[in-house]
Amino acid sequence: MSSALKRLSSLAAHFSPSSSSPTVPSAPDSYNHRHNIHQLSPTVFLPRAAAIEPEACFLYHVTANKQILRRSYQEAADRARGLAYFLLKHQYKRVGILAPNTPAFLESIYGIGAAGAVQVAINYRLKEEDIEYIFDHAEVDSIIVDAEFQHLLASFCKSHPKVAVIVDTDTDATEGELSGPFDRAVLEGLAFDAQTGGHGWNTLETECVNEEGMLALSYTSGTTAKPKGVVYTHRGAYLATMSNIVESSLNTHNSKADRCHYLWTLPMFHATGWTFPWAVTAIRGTHYCLRKIDYPEIWRLLKDEAISHFNAAPTVNILLCADPNAEKLSGMFGDLENKECHFLTDLQNLSALPLQRVLQLLTCSKPWRTSISTPYTCTA
Repeated sequence: MSSALKRLSSLAAHFSPSSSSPTVPSAPDSYNHRHNIHQLSPTVFLPRAAAIEPEACFLYHVTANKQILRRSYQEAADRARGLAYFLLKHQYKRVGILAPNTPAFLESIYGIGAAGAVQVAINYRLKEEDIEYIFDHAEVDSIIVDAEFQHLLASFCKSHPKVAVIVDTDTDATEGELSGPFDRAVLEGLAFDAQTGGHGWNTLETECVNEEGMLALSYTSGTTAKPKGVVYTHRGAYLATMSNIVESSLNTHNSKADRCHYLWTLPMFHATGWTFPWAVTAIRGTHYCLRKIDYPEIWRLLKDEAISHFNAAPTVNILLCADPNAEKLSGMFGDLENKECHFLTDLQNLSALPLQRVLQLLTCSKPWRTSISTPYTCTA
């Protein structure tokens, strides 16, 4: 075969899938640790942060039962560890997530990764048949679902009765009457760890065997055809995480706070939250979770909790500025005159909202510049 044909054959092989469903790249039968090579995985950021600042605030959330919940990095790391050991005990390898931006979602991202499993988080706004198709195509063996959206799994559960469904009730209770199956799974995992030697994070996959292995599957919403899956590798997610720390200036916090306060207006199911679940944790910021877009609540958090960063589409920003609770947040962000606000100028050119009105309410820094990687990254 000529060299030209060999190159063409090699190129064609990249477009010939070996299976109709996504698969994890095969790992070697044995792992020979090379001390000069570190396999990159963003899962390491949670136990690392908990070891450095265990009492720092990991998350703030208003639960489904309307209670304010705060968790430290140590508490979050313990819960993620418990979930990881639960998944290992039951040998779950592909874990679906159907939930809004809740603590359970955030903790699951780390627990699933630490168990060496693959997370498949999908849009809870999809139709029931699309949800069934995605979870079937991804070959999930378990699903973590928020109680509000459990009914969307009816068709899938009917056709896949053996898939475990773990319901999160999103309350401030971790055990007892108000807790749910997700909390019980965490406690079961912690007990399993204690019974098998109490190794904690030491035997979990904070450093994966193969950094090119699959960490997450994200799916399109299927607007033009059937939903399509996109693979996140450990290495890709780690590098994107580090890039977001720089691009979004996550170490530049609000002057009224001691660290980054990140507001979760971006869905965590959307491209795995653009890797911000890992990025905010890496710099030991505080995650402000939101079950839904609630403009009065967002303004309360902006005013009372010194939010420093959030991600949102232009429509969300426009409606945020139009909310009756909107007011100028003076004395918090420095001089606006020297900032480059390409995004705001684009809004004015589109006549979406008068630029002066936006400037009265919000200010921005360099992360607001429109870019290919994070087009709507906002710094309040």
